[in-house]
Amino acid sequence: MSADPSGTRAIRATDDDRTAVITALDSALASGQLDQFEHYERVRVATSARMVDDLRPLFADLQGVRVRLHGDRGPTRAEPARQDPFSPQTPPATATRHPWGVLAAVLVGVALVTGVVLAVSASDDPDPVGRDVAVADRSGGGGQGGSRVLDNPAPLSAEGLERIFTSAGRASGSELATSLVVHPEHAVLAWTDPQHPSRTLRQLYRGGWSGWADSPSTREESFRLADLDAALIAPVVAGAPETLGIAGETGAFLSVAADEAGRPTYTVHVSNDVHQSGFLVVDHAGEPVRVNPPR
Repeated sequence: MSADPSGTRAIRATDDDRTAVITALDSALASGQLDQFEHYERVRVATSARMVDDLRPLFADLQGVRVRLHGDRGPTRAEPARQDPFSPQTPPATATRHPWGVLAAVLVGVALVTGVVLAVSASDDPDPVGRDVAVADRSGGGGQGGSRVLDNPAPLSAEGLERIFTSAGRASGSELATSLVVHPEHAVLAWTDPQHPSRTLRQLYRGGWSGWADSPSTREESFRLADLDAALIAPVVAGAPETLGIAGETGAFLSVAADEAGRPTYTVHVSNDVHQSGFLVVDHAGEPVRVNPPR
C-alpha cells in the first residue's frame, strides 16, 4: 500500500466517497458558493479521483459542508466500542504471538479467496446489482475467444439518457425523484427516503448505478421517473450551446427537477473554456420556459 511523503497511508476512493463529495458540490452550487463552471470542473475531478486525498481539496473551502470519507478518524482510543477498519493496526509492544493467530489468518485468507470466486461466478448474472451495462460482442465473427467490450454510451447522448432514465427507478427502488443531474461522465439521482422522509438519498451512475449518500431532506417536490423523456430532451442538450450563443470548447450538464404539478422540468447548463456560461429551461413537453445566455 502506498503512502505519501509524510508517511500517511494513501487510501483509494470508493464510489461512496465520490458520491458524497459530488453531493456537497451540488449543495455548494445551489447555495451560490460555486458558479456553474467551478462546479463542473470540481465534479469532473471528483468523478475521476482515484485516492481519497484527491477529493478533500474539492470541498475544503466550502461553508456548511460535512463530508465523511474513508480513512477519516472515527472514535478516539478512549472509545474502543467501534474500530476504524481503515486505520493501520499496531499490536501492543507486549503482545505475544500465538499459533492460533496464524491459523485464524489462514482461515480468513481462505474466506476471502472464496468470496472472490463467488463474486466472479455471480458476474455471470446479466444484472447482479441493478447496473444497466450492456456488453457488446465486438469479436468480428462472433467466434469463441473474441474480446467483449463494455458498451457504455455517453450519459448526455440520446442513448445514454435513455439508459439512465429507464434504469433509475430500478436502481433506487423508487418511482419518484427530487432531482437528477446528468454530467458528461456521470449522473446523480436524488429521492426522498420513504422510510425516513427527513432524509434525501443519492446514488451515482457511471455506466451503472453504485455509491450511496444521504443528507437532510430539503423538502423538494418530486417527479415521476416514468415521465422522463430522453427522445425529447436529447436534441435540446445537443443544441444548447448554439441556442445560448456559447462558442468554443463547451461543456454541459442537465438537471431535472419537478414543476408545481409534479412534472419534470429540464435545465441545460452550458459553459466554455473562457468561463462564459448560461442555461436554458424547458418544460415536460419540451416548450421553452427560460433562456439565459451569457451576459
